[in-house]
Amino acid sequence: MKIKSKMSKDAAVRNKLKRKIAEGQPGDRLPRVRDLMSEFGTSQRVVERVLAPLIEDGQITARPGAGLHIAQQPDEAEAVFNADCLILYRASESRLARRLLVELVNRLRRNGYRVEMKAFVDEAEGESFLERQGRFRCCLLQTNFEVVSVRFLARILDCADALVVDGVSLTGIDADVIGTNWREALSVGYRMLQDRGHSRIGFLTSAHDARQIAMARREFLLLSGWEGPAPHPRLHTVAALPGSYRHSDLVGALPESPPDAAASTALIIWGLVEGRLLDAALQEKNLKLGEDVSLLLLGSVDVPSEHVSRFDIVGNSDREKLDLFETVVTARIKGSKEPPRTHYLPIYTVVNGSIQRHDATLA
Repeated sequence: MKIKSKMSKDAAVRNKLKRKIAEGQPGDRLPRVRDLMSEFGTSQRVVERVLAPLIEDGQITARPGAGLHIAQQPDEAEAVFNADCLILYRASESRLARRLLVELVNRLRRNGYRVEMKAFVDEAEGESFLERQGRFRCCLLQTNFEVVSVRFLARILDCADALVVDGVSLTGIDADVIGTNWREALSVGYRMLQDRGHSRIGFLTSAHDARQIAMARREFLLLSGWEGPAPHPRLHTVAALPGSYRHSDLVGALPESPPDAAASTALIIWGLVEGRLLDAALQEKNLKLGEDVSLLLLGSVDVPSEHVSRFDIVGNSDREKLDLFETVVTARIKGSKEPPRTHYLPIYTVVNGSIQRHDATLA
């Protein structure tokens, strides 16, 4: 009877695993050893005895710390890939961009995927790194608004089965592109300030030629009805990328105290990642928020360090962006055959602490 009982538990565990393999996809996580022990009231030795032939046959992979997963098919054997995902990112001062990547790496690794992360200063360094590598199931590229050459993109696709790009500057290419249309965010914010009675609205942004930034500057000129050719008196540009602004940049864009009749009564700021810098600039100029000037930030509505929980903000959800990256990258690692597309994040507003999603930006 003991032998029969032992064999029944072996069979039950084996049947459970085979059913999971049949129903799942390569790379899917399987129940943990201790979960199987608990479910079938058996010992670790029994579960490991059932697992051994499945691992040996190549149906299941088991890596320390990563757990059990459905193995890839023979023509997709893991041995030919250096890692499941390569994350290439251009070195920058933006702590927010770096933080998103680190959290994404942690999530992917917790799910058992092999991830390699590499910073590069310029494309020559990035290409040199790629030349020394094998293949990857997926590459995530973060450029931080810098120009990306067609040759560099082609070099990445020589090494990776799929490409995912952080930022929608590269729309219309054979890659999944994820990001926010900041022209939409600017338009939403500008209309909000107009609805509050402001007609002299300023815009502080980067002077960089990146497509997203340049188009946002053009959008501001259209919204304000400016017809040049003289520079717009309330368009303030900074010789730095978003995320790299200095205290002096903010001080220079704010009106004097007391504001004169031509000064901006409201200011939109895109690219600020440290709200405390704006607080300090207001104090230096002796300006009262909401009385001398109204402020609106374009950024992440759920990153308190940006708006220090007191500035109104228009932009995306950092958490939602991270979730979308995880979903898309995981699908590409698993070999999804869905055509690549551009994934625009919805626009949110936070006014006096109240958050609202603008569903029209999803159309």
